[in-house]
Amino acid sequence: MRKPAAIFLMAILLSLSLAGAVSAQEVDVFVEDMETGELVDEACVGSEVLVNVWAFNDGNETLEDPAVLVYVEPEMALLLNPDEAVADFNGNVFINDPFDPFFYWDDDFNSWVFWIGWYDYFMDPDDYAGLFVPATVTQTGEITVYAEFYEWPEQFEFPILLAEDSYTFYGIECPVEPSAATVPMQKTGTPLAVAALGILSLIGGVAYSKLR
Repeated sequence: MRKPAAIFLMAILLSLSLAGAVSAQEVDVFVEDMETGELVDEACVGSEVLVNVWAFNDGNETLEDPAVLVYVEPEMALLLNPDEAVADFNGNVFINDPFDPFFYWDDDFNSWVFWIGWYDYFMDPDDYAGLFVPATVTQTGEITVYAEFYEWPEQFEFPILLAEDSYTFYGIECPVEPSAATVPMQKTGTPLAVAALGILSLIGGVAYSKLR
């Protein structure tokens, strides 16, 4: 198991015991092409994709300190870029701040954390949160992104698992363009502001399709 066994097992037990009190939460995870916004079935090694995570409180209970754990298998097959992560909390959009992040790596859980409670400790009914993270494909073969939606009330020692989802695509080797050897090398990389604007331009359409 990737997460500490005690925390994982207690979260499962709590979620089962409290199933009648908490209902209708949902989490969706999928991977898009950065340029077209289409879902990715295959992606070239070295190419950049966009990981999307959506958490919804469709129940009638307010959630306390919600978060989504995000992890990849194989772990190094997809390198997520937290510096360019963007979040949408009920239509309020933010760029990740390394000094006060809503998306970060957590050694205790051995996974990435999308901390929804960063915006508001409570997630009321009909609230939603979306995460958009650029990532680079580094390996060939099957790549799966997992998302697990939790809340962690103050009175509980361990978080409560609410919902989970996963998305699988394949990393592939792509042929090098014949002209690549004759074209002079140019500077690569995208400035943070430009990358963030590109992600923000995708949020509107994705949010509309998810919420309608």
